[in-house]
Amino acid sequence: MKKIDKNRYICIAVLAIMVFGLFSFVLIQSNNHKLAEEEHYFFSKARVDKITYDDTDRLNNDKTVLQTKQEFEITILDGKHKGEKYKIRNTIEAIDMHRIIVNENDEIVINYTISDEGKINSIHLYEIVRENYLYLLIGIFIVSVVLICGKMGVKSVLTLAFTSFMIIKVLLPILVSGFNPLIATILVCVVTVASSLFFINGINRKTIISVLGTIGGIVIATVVAVFIGNMCKITGLAETESQMIAYTNSSLGLNFKHIMFSAIIIGSLGAIMDVSVSITSAMDEILQVKNNINKRNFIKSGMNVGKDIIGAMSNTLILAYAGGAFSLIFLLYAQQMPYINIINMEIITTEIITAFSGSLGIVWTVPITVFAMANLVFRNNTKSTNKRIK
Repeated sequence: MKKIDKNRYICIAVLAIMVFGLFSFVLIQSNNHKLAEEEHYFFSKARVDKITYDDTDRLNNDKTVLQTKQEFEITILDGKHKGEKYKIRNTIEAIDMHRIIVNENDEIVINYTISDEGKINSIHLYEIVRENYLYLLIGIFIVSVVLICGKMGVKSVLTLAFTSFMIIKVLLPILVSGFNPLIATILVCVVTVASSLFFINGINRKTIISVLGTIGGIVIATVVAVFIGNMCKITGLAETESQMIAYTNSSLGLNFKHIMFSAIIIGSLGAIMDVSVSITSAMDEILQVKNNINKRNFIKSGMNVGKDIIGAMSNTLILAYAGGAFSLIFLLYAQQMPYINIINMEIITTEIITAFSGSLGIVWTVPITVFAMANLVFRNNTKSTNKRIK
């Protein structure tokens, strides 16, 4: 019992040191680097009070129309200029695929510039406010999880919030600071996985093995992605967003290839962790039901459970990435591009590497977790008899 308590204290101490180190690094670097910003360029929410001119219906009724417009009055809802009223002209071209057409009482996002005197001298429509409905969706999700899972649901929601915080407030600032993306991502993922699992399940045999299995799967996925990515000469700049960041923030010296590998790690983390937790839970249940099982049969049972999980989770991960790239896949199909063109496009290569390296991480998580669990349970029994460590 004392040995178990000692191990718990060691785990807690290691986690505390890692979390403290990560936060210290972020605080030190946060003031040194930041993405480029335009001075005197701001965003605010506004409400559409009155539409004074609108001929946008001509876009659908007359195919010869090349341009329409809306003119409307707005009231700024936040910021230093809250309550101020302005007029906006929103021009809509016939060739625009993304058309923003507003109605009265709609909430919108505006961008504007400020003169040296602190007054707004130009103002434009940027987007429709959508965040309220997103908050509603998140609220429904949280209520559903808590309602169905009870206390465990509350813990799950808290760990989800912690994971989001670690990615947005810890990992991203570290990446912007110029630190190695692969090392930073792996460290943040280790802290996130360990903290989440220990918080939900406590520090015990199952949790420790789940953490080890998850880390093993992440390492496998990373090694495969890096190796194949380097062989394919991936630049990490296939997507428009990456090109934009590289162009506007060239002084930061960001390694976009490593950032792409970081995205692979984060994308596969949840599925790999789920596989590891499922296997350790199943193997622990096997011990409870069949307490006289030997090491060989224990490993065999664990692998049988893992085989069932691999098929479902690999499909889940690949389909998730395929769904994310569905618009691109549809575009390539519609254009009837030759196979040799499609398969050698960097953006397609990146998606394939992402999907299959993550799936390989899932596959290898199974034997890593199974053998780690078996070795821990039978660690004082070299002959694989019925003696086990509880």
